[in-house]
Amino acid sequence: MSRNSNRYHVRAVDRALDLLDTFSTSEPEFTLTELASRLGLSASTTYRLLVTLESRGYVERGNQSGGYSLGVTCLDLGNVFLSQLDLRERALPVMEALREECKETVHLGILDGNRMEVIYLEKLEGLLPVVMRGSRVGGRVPAHCTALGKCMLAYLPEAALHDFYTHVGLRSYTPHTITDLNELLRELKETSRKGLAIDDIEHELSVRCVAAPVWNHKKAVVGAISVSGPANRMSKKRCHELGPLIRDTVLEVSRRMGYPG
Repeated sequence: MSRNSNRYHVRAVDRALDLLDTFSTSEPEFTLTELASRLGLSASTTYRLLVTLESRGYVERGNQSGGYSLGVTCLDLGNVFLSQLDLRERALPVMEALREECKETVHLGILDGNRMEVIYLEKLEGLLPVVMRGSRVGGRVPAHCTALGKCMLAYLPEAALHDFYTHVGLRSYTPHTITDLNELLRELKETSRKGLAIDDIEHELSVRCVAAPVWNHKKAVVGAISVSGPANRMSKKRCHELGPLIRDTVLEVSRRMGYPG
């Protein structure tokens, strides 16, 4: 979302993030008075922010100094970010080999489980004439109608999927988009059984995609890799034919992530 979309900003969240941004390696600790001065806020408002952030582990208060510093939750978030970079680094050589084999566009994505959206970590353009322009690194796409997304949704608790999509609904992007929750849940069960998902012209007209999930050392799904192409080349038959190749590719990436299976 653009930083200029101020009408969507929540002031308390902005203030909390400004507070966290105040800390740095050169200035790792501040008193309440110092933070209030830096932020241009009253001591009472700053204190309320600190109490909330402290309760979630984003800041902690030193027993000796009484000053505030960043908490362990910030480290947890940093580790999540680093694990994503690690996934991309380990997947890239294998993705390049997959593209050489199938000649079509190859994507690597992760799931934003709060919004049920796929975030593209990497994209390797296909080697054939038609170039896929509907995706970009850092871009987001809905999970329910993409092969990458369905791969990862398939391993979430059904109750979480039911709660989310009952609230927000299933938006239609093409005449082929699944908009019935029960139908989606049935397809996700099949995806889990096969370890493979297909986007059958569900997100973009004239585009098909097939994907498989990436696992880590904890046997958790941490991403997915897909092959996409124009529907005239990527027939449903070809998607199924590419399935074993994609599964083998993703298994190699999973092993590089420490997956024991």
